[in-house]
Amino acid sequence: MKLLPAAVILTFTIDVAVSVGHHEAVFKSVRQARRECSVHLRDGTAGRGECSTRCRGLVTRYWNDSVGFPAETIDRFYQPAADDGEYYDLTEQCLGEVTATIPVEDSCRRADCTVQCYGDQYGQLDGETAKFVPFTDLQHRRILKECVAMLGVPVERLALFVKHGIEYYHDAKCLLRCFMLREGHYTDDEGPDMERMSLQCEGNYNDEEFRIKARSCVRSLKEQYLDHCSLAYRIADECVNGEIAYPDVN
Repeated sequence: MKLLPAAVILTFTIDVAVSVGHHEAVFKSVRQARRECSVHLRDGTAGRGECSTRCRGLVTRYWNDSVGFPAETIDRFYQPAADDGEYYDLTEQCLGEVTATIPVEDSCRRADCTVQCYGDQYGQLDGETAKFVPFTDLQHRRILKECVAMLGVPVERLALFVKHGIEYYHDAKCLLRCFMLREGHYTDDEGPDMERMSLQCEGNYNDEEFRIKARSCVRSLKEQYLDHCSLAYRIADECVNGEIAYPDVN
């Protein structure tokens, strides 16, 4: 998944929307996804029963038919054994065999077999713990629209943010802060949630060395007693390399 500079999120088309709740991050377990899919696939109204694995992947957002391969974020539902040093390579080998023999067009069978690779080789399935579900492009747009409405940012200013950069406009920094807060990727007290951002960006913030440096950067900026909007912007720009999430929607 391609990452974009934080400023690029402001290029989305904006109109007025209504905001509800503190943040909109959603968490689901495999068991919850299975229950949802049992309703969707009932009586063949949305496909065959054997497509339940594919459906669970779509609900929890680790499956995409156009790719025909589980995203790396599927590993959030599995726990490798502590003494198993080969689980990753064996999983990759299994996935290679499946993708070599089952065409992308056979999405239900391909989902069944690739996900089975994780069950057989990667680790123990945790079907009960609810995990963060990444946002879709459409949800990104809607949440940004909500922030524009809540903060009362004139639509015509968005072009200025894009042309000159967020750093020159305080209301642009507040808009970025609102967007991160609403998606549950950031809080004023804790800073960026690296685990959720890693899932949103398919592992790009999963490196422990990166996280250690980012936490140190956040602590340093907090010591400067910046206002909330400036702090959020500088954390995004300096501690998370200016790349907050976010799929290319064009």
